[in-house]
Amino acid sequence: MNYQHHFHAGNHADVLKHLVLRQLIELMQQKPGGFLMLDTHAGAGLYDLTADEARRGDEARGGIERLRAAMTLAPPSEDPAFRLISDYLASVQSFGRAQYPGSPLLAVTQLRTQDRFVGVELVSKVARELGRNLDLCPRREAGVAHRRTVARCGEGLAALKSDLPPIERRGLVLIDPPYEQTSERDEIFAALEAGLQRFEIGVFALWYPIKQRPYLSRWLNRIARLTDRPVLTIENSLVPDELGNRLTGSGVLIINPPWQFDTKIGPALTYINAALREDTAAPCAITWLNPQK
Repeated sequence: MNYQHHFHAGNHADVLKHLVLRQLIELMQQKPGGFLMLDTHAGAGLYDLTADEARRGDEARGGIERLRAAMTLAPPSEDPAFRLISDYLASVQSFGRAQYPGSPLLAVTQLRTQDRFVGVELVSKVARELGRNLDLCPRREAGVAHRRTVARCGEGLAALKSDLPPIERRGLVLIDPPYEQTSERDEIFAALEAGLQRFEIGVFALWYPIKQRPYLSRWLNRIARLTDRPVLTIENSLVPDELGNRLTGSGVLIINPPWQFDTKIGPALTYINAALREDTAAPCAITWLNPQK
């Protein structure tokens, strides 16, 4: 598998994915009971933006760096969208200007003592690196024990069977695959089907690249038909849709989004679209595939 997180750390897709993740965690924490945060394709958790891998495509320049620049020019505001983006940038900055934290570390810095994190990584060397980074990661609350933040080497999609349902009876599953193999979308579909059978009330967040829109739309709707539960997509594009194989943006499909997630994330989505897009016609959208009842 050629995909490596450190080649893309801090890019436009990370900005969208990590803002969505932080908003999901925040809303899940409105209830006092703890929950499992399961990251199926966790990676190493922390990336050096000055390393050769990151500098090769310099993708952070069009993502986190562009967002930082836009926020520097924006007047302070009490608007919830401004606060969400500011908190995200502050969390990233806490690891150092030249470092970018992946979803495992961003999640763990947000978790409470009653919450739990499991990160699954296929490559053993990377899984060990994730474990070291989690051990050094600052916790939101001093009582968040290291035993409640686990890095494990294994097949991420298999965790939708092995780790569900969680003992907490509440859970957020982040699925961030590489999308390199032709069979991968069928494997994701099968894993989600199994996960929903075991844990129908779980919150599942699936990141995906936007390209080949007709095929993508059919696949997303196929996933939505797996369940009668609410399903939405949140998308941000840099350029308008194209019929070819060029990446134009990215999205996150969410099954069982927390109440009012769409209204809370909407203004932040509009802001990052304006800050990151390369064409003023590039769209952003929140679309209900299965409406919230």
